[in-house]
Amino acid sequence: MDRSILEIESTPMIKKISLGLLMLCFAMQLNSCKKGYVDRFGPFYVLNDTTVVVNGDMGSRVDNQFERLISKYPNIKLLIMEECPGSRNDEELFKVAAMVKENLINTHLPPHAVIESGAVDLFLAGTIRTMEEGAKIGVHAWSDGSTSATEFPVGHEEHQIYIDYYVSVGYSQEDAESLYYFIINSASPNDIHYLTEEEIIEYSILMP
Repeated sequence: MDRSILEIESTPMIKKISLGLLMLCFAMQLNSCKKGYVDRFGPFYVLNDTTVVVNGDMGSRVDNQFERLISKYPNIKLLIMEECPGSRNDEELFKVAAMVKENLINTHLPPHAVIESGAVDLFLAGTIRTMEEGAKIGVHAWSDGSTSATEFPVGHEEHQIYIDYYVSVGYSQEDAESLYYFIINSASPNDIHYLTEEEIIEYSILMP
């Protein structure tokens, strides 16, 4: 078949696809604008120059996404965490937490917030950590896909990265170990335990 005929016949379809993609991108941008967001980096939605709303789980590129966010908006001082089911890579999440800590960013949970698993670790990186009545904080044991955290004995090297992380965000060594072992024994990897008011106080989850 003549190449020129192919080009003529395929052009309307290409235009239709391009127009569809353009409309989809515009709709997504319009939806973000309706919610008041001015920019987005993965699960991080920029509300203004100082405030970011966090929604969704944090994937393997979360550290790069947050680094780009801070580079473009260096005056961010508050993360409002809403529905955050966790992270897919704890080591990458810890890099984000280090940036949150370094930039003295606060974390807050509004009444409808539900944060779980690795998202709780990110919350703990906040310089000031606050929550409103109705918010839920869920924890459980981590798993590498085949082995649960509780299958390793106390003091095993597999636990150390998490304990070191809690120390890095301000816990003493003793309190970091206490919090960590409480978390992994609170629920299995396939379950979740929502902290009680007493547990939130006992383990210094909030920092007013």
